[in-house]
Amino acid sequence: MWSYDRHKNHEMRLVQDEEFPSCYTGPDTIDAWRHLRFLECTLPLLTEWPVSEWITIGDGNFGSDAFFLRSHGVAVTATSISSNTLSIAHANGWIDAYAAENAESLSYEDNAVDFVLCKDALHHFPRPPIGFYEMLRVARKAIVLVEPLDPGWRALSSLKTFAKLVLRGSSDDQFEPSGNFVYRLTIREVFKMLTALGYPCFAWKGINDCYVAKLGTASASRRSTGWLFTRIGIAFQDALCRIKLLSFGRASIICFKQEPTKQFLTSLERRGFTVVNLPRNPYCERSEPTV
Repeated sequence: MWSYDRHKNHEMRLVQDEEFPSCYTGPDTIDAWRHLRFLECTLPLLTEWPVSEWITIGDGNFGSDAFFLRSHGVAVTATSISSNTLSIAHANGWIDAYAAENAESLSYEDNAVDFVLCKDALHHFPRPPIGFYEMLRVARKAIVLVEPLDPGWRALSSLKTFAKLVLRGSSDDQFEPSGNFVYRLTIREVFKMLTALGYPCFAWKGINDCYVAKLGTASASRRSTGWLFTRIGIAFQDALCRIKLLSFGRASIICFKQEPTKQFLTSLERRGFTVVNLPRNPYCERSEPTV
């Protein structure tokens, strides 16, 4: 499929241009801090299951997501549509294991690993629901998504679009340079897909970001003007979301295949997650999930 080829070529260009992610080249920069924020949703799982096995999906930015998980002591295999960037990351000692995997047709057996992490990759897929079901198939406990949300309509949605035009020079965010349509999830969509499969619950947390390319390499120190601008931009959006004038730009979503303890779900709520208990199908047992 042409989309797969474009993404393979995109990863090859990253290798040729040596465009390494900020977690390796500038861990104290604003860009590195931004991505750490997105990955913090995994911390409750890493704390609760410190001995667990993970795979990352669409980790073609030199295995940066696997690098984060590895730093917390779990076994993790980085995967992407090609091994172009991942082989470089492995050679540099940034990741321990990697594999070239098509997320819409994973080679793993059912329930092969404890957790699957997909950060900023699902929206690249030409057939995102298939990738979603494949991740659920290979995970034993849960999958973790960090993805853009479909904004729907809010009173100040046009203001956000205008801000993107001013800061980035374009407000068109339906397609990306790598060639894909940006497929944005909705929480209702996740609710329906998991309920249809007979799973117990999921937890989600809205995230806002403030990305200005020229500020990415600035220091994340509190004395940095770029850091202050970024934090104010995020705080402003958060405030508007709380009063329902704006929608969150993205979300962390933990989709559970096994029902967690009430204590664990309470700990997620303390961290700002909303826990959604899914309705039970009266015609089949909860122990009979479809995938």
